[in-house]
Amino acid sequence: MDQYVVFRLREEYFGVPIEQVHAIEKIPELTKIPQAPIYVSGMAELRGEVTTVIDLRKLLGIGEINHEHARALIVDIQGLRLGIMVDEAREVLNLDPSTIEDPPQMIGEIEKEYISGVSKQDERLLIVMNLEKVLNIKQVEEVKEVVEI
Repeated sequence: MDQYVVFRLREEYFGVPIEQVHAIEKIPELTKIPQAPIYVSGMAELRGEVTTVIDLRKLLGIGEINHEHARALIVDIQGLRLGIMVDEAREVLNLDPSTIEDPPQMIGEIEKEYISGVSKQDERLLIVMNLEKVLNIKQVEEVKEVVEI
């Protein structure tokens, strides 16, 4: 069994391997970053570190997160510690790898390249997301440039 952190964007549920997530935090007050890409919501102190926070909905082009109930998944992507803001994150799921199927050609508005697979879990479909592909190298470089200003 592999463990996945489950989070929600809109009405869809996604999972990422627990190894990629250091913590799940409430979103504190964010400090805006001038000239940051639109998907960068700002910076905040999370777990004692100043961390850049990215709105995953904006990054994927599917709207904007409501900050009131949002959570940040603290992750490292390509050597950069980030807070990935999602609508909700509250569970860790044990998932048998044999239940993960190849993703269909189209998954709502989410690009297929971001999806590793899908798994039917009780009454819901869990979409397994590949965070390394969600933030491509160009976007990681944009974030690094803004943080270093």
